[in-house]
Amino acid sequence: MTRTKLQGWLLALPGLIFVALCLVLPLARTLREGGVTLDVWRDPYFQGRLAWTLTQAGVTAGVAALIGVPLAFLLSRFEVRGKGLFLRLLLLPFVTPTLVAVLGLSALLGPQGWVTRLTGVNLSDTPTLLVLGNLFFNVPVLVRLSYAGFARVPGNVVGAARSLGAPWWRAALGVALPLALPGVLAGVVLVFLYSALSFGLPLALGGERFATLEVEIYTLTALQLRLSEASALIVGQLGFTLLATWAYVALSRGGVGVPSGDLPRARGGARAALLGLGSVVALVCFAPLVAVMLRGVLGTSGFTLAYWQGVLADETTPLLVWNTLRFGLMALAGATLLGGLYALGAWRAGSRALDLVSLLPLMVSPVSLTVGYLLAYPVLAATLPMLIAAYTLLAWPLVVRSLLPALRAIPPRLLEAARSLGASRGAAFRSVTAPLAFPALRGGGA
Repeated sequence: MTRTKLQGWLLALPGLIFVALCLVLPLARTLREGGVTLDVWRDPYFQGRLAWTLTQAGVTAGVAALIGVPLAFLLSRFEVRGKGLFLRLLLLPFVTPTLVAVLGLSALLGPQGWVTRLTGVNLSDTPTLLVLGNLFFNVPVLVRLSYAGFARVPGNVVGAARSLGAPWWRAALGVALPLALPGVLAGVVLVFLYSALSFGLPLALGGERFATLEVEIYTLTALQLRLSEASALIVGQLGFTLLATWAYVALSRGGVGVPSGDLPRARGGARAALLGLGSVVALVCFAPLVAVMLRGVLGTSGFTLAYWQGVLADETTPLLVWNTLRFGLMALAGATLLGGLYALGAWRAGSRALDLVSLLPLMVSPVSLTVGYLLAYPVLAATLPMLIAAYTLLAWPLVVRSLLPALRAIPPRLLEAARSLGASRGAAFRSVTAPLAFPALRGGGA
């Protein structure tokens, strides 16, 4: 092992210890407590839950790809007014609490929803509502990852195809898509993974009929105390999520892309496609948020501030706001510190194993982890350190996955040039690596 790789593993060591204590040990404790019996997978009911989990995740990933990938290509190849703002606003659904999304979808498509009353179509108790909820959270993920993948395709390659008479869609399918395919597929796999492991949406919108494996694990563990069957479901879930995560890591090892600043304006079919796809994505991703805001100011008699006045008059509101802020800031500090060190370590070590470990928190059932915390650390139950550790564990992969591609995109010749001019390793890091990687760290922290 070279000195650089050894330094990388040492930098990643705090993150590895954190994952071992806050993920591996609690999960192992849960599995040990219940034991693992694979007989549960012979039950047609649980086979059906597995099939439905994979189906709804696959449908979500497919629909997200149909609308998100073409939009990402067009945004990467044409100058569009407000493009930067649009891409930033796409972060809003990803950071929206699940309950807010459920309220927004119910306000639009529930039994008394505005769209339901206008059209007479009630999507309650249907799988469509769950898929729409998945799309609300995951279309932004696919658009941004695909946009980064297309941005890595040299503009002159696509330009050469256009100069030979190929329309924009043929240049996209025949030239840009094959070159950007690893990044695009990485986004599709990540959407599949997020949808398969979603808990809040299937619980609130799916009901018993459309319960996923995650909901079944919750039911068996928290409500029925059938830890043996739950452990079997956890092991099966880990199996397919491990395969999906390995595929994501293998596909997403490229750096970040930056499209050329000199882009043509969209005209004709490209402009129409941009407007159409952009409108669909905006409707899917922003309509529930707008519905929630309108619900807060619209009463039976029209506009009202009574709901807001009630919230402000509640004596617990200041405490709730304070808890939200301090929990978020503590988790931000922990995730940024641990994630930053881990990303630096994975970059220097060049290890795919470290890549995979950084995604472990996304692969494991939060319900099983919660039970594991109670079993492994009973003294810390209902304490602030345990709560912050759990929040940090959930946020840590986002920091690593944001920072690591930015570090890999730094040309080695820049660091070599700094060293050749007499800069020490520390000085080269401060003057070259840190300024180039800081925007990605800031984005991951946000």
